[in-house]
Amino acid sequence: MKRWFYLTIVLLFAAAHLAAAQDSVISSGRFSWTDLGKGAQSAYIQAELFGTVQSISVIRYPEKRLHLHVINDPGADADSTSALAVRHNALAAVNGSYFNVKTLVPVTYVKEKRRVEGRTTVRETFRTDGLLAVRGHKVDIIRCDTLNYDEATKRCRDVLAAGPVLLIDGWEARDEWPDQSFYTKRHPRTLIGTTNDGWVYLVVIDGRTPGKADGASIHETALIARLLGLDNAINLDGGGSSTLWTRPGGVLSNPCDNKRFDHAGQRRVPNIVMIR
Repeated sequence: MKRWFYLTIVLLFAAAHLAAAQDSVISSGRFSWTDLGKGAQSAYIQAELFGTVQSISVIRYPEKRLHLHVINDPGADADSTSALAVRHNALAAVNGSYFNVKTLVPVTYVKEKRRVEGRTTVRETFRTDGLLAVRGHKVDIIRCDTLNYDEATKRCRDVLAAGPVLLIDGWEARDEWPDQSFYTKRHPRTLIGTTNDGWVYLVVIDGRTPGKADGASIHETALIARLLGLDNAINLDGGGSSTLWTRPGGVLSNPCDNKRFDHAGQRRVPNIVMIR
């Protein structure tokens, strides 16, 4: 019994030490922030984490000073994240939620300017369990079943269904993630989160470039969100869609659709989340 007790103490100490080491690398308080104007800031870090190399781009802004918008331009109007952001006069933007890569039409619930423009398909319910909801300046991450979207967001201007929800009140949203490749394998990831002291974060974790950007599992994505100090966060579309852009700096992340570690490999997407 004593042996197991001491082993447990050692493991807990090791876990705490690892968490502290990771925090010292990736905590948003240790980033070198670039001013984007109106209180918004951007940062980039490449660091060893989880025994991998993580390439992470971040935009944050004070919720009360800027507005978050969901922009949906599907089908023939779809374009890269940066092109859609420029088209709609954004200060900064990130790619949106899941879509049909052939038709460039969203496959999740989308509301833009109080008009519903997309519905979540049955095939997307395995990962789409929440909403990014915007009302005025207020940004909420809501865990929500597909049947309750309209009721949960009837007073919201813009809404985007996505998932999985990563954090609720500073804790991982699930005790255990499903044993499916989408959850367990490392991919580029995009997330949006909020803090209790009034900041909104747009984050891209690059991937599919071993040794430079290994990508993250959903569990690791949730841990990165926690290390950044987020209290609530939701996962958006990832893979080749993951792109973070600012008006002053252009594409900050390293989108992987061209299979190179550079800023040129963007994919056409039907919707983005932007600030202005």
